[in-house]
Amino acid sequence: MPASKKKTLDYEASFLRLEEIARLLEQGNLPLEQAMLLFNESTALAARLNKTLTEAEQLLTVTALDQPPEEEVSSNA
Repeated sequence: MPASKKKTLDYEASFLRLEEIARLLEQGNLPLEQAMLLFNESTALAARLNKTLTEAEQLLTVTALDQPPEEEVSSNA
């Protein structure tokens, strides 16, 4: 499997897990110790997701800067 495909799956799986944790914590019926463990897991997931998004944004910016500017189409053709 290509690395970019695996990264996408990791990102998607991490995002789904973060949503699951949010739902569990919002219910408010977890023991404090379990809630703290889930909270810690969620902050680590959020940091990883943010890092992935930042790297993707930087890659897109570099790619966009490497592209030659589009030539304007002349209406006097």
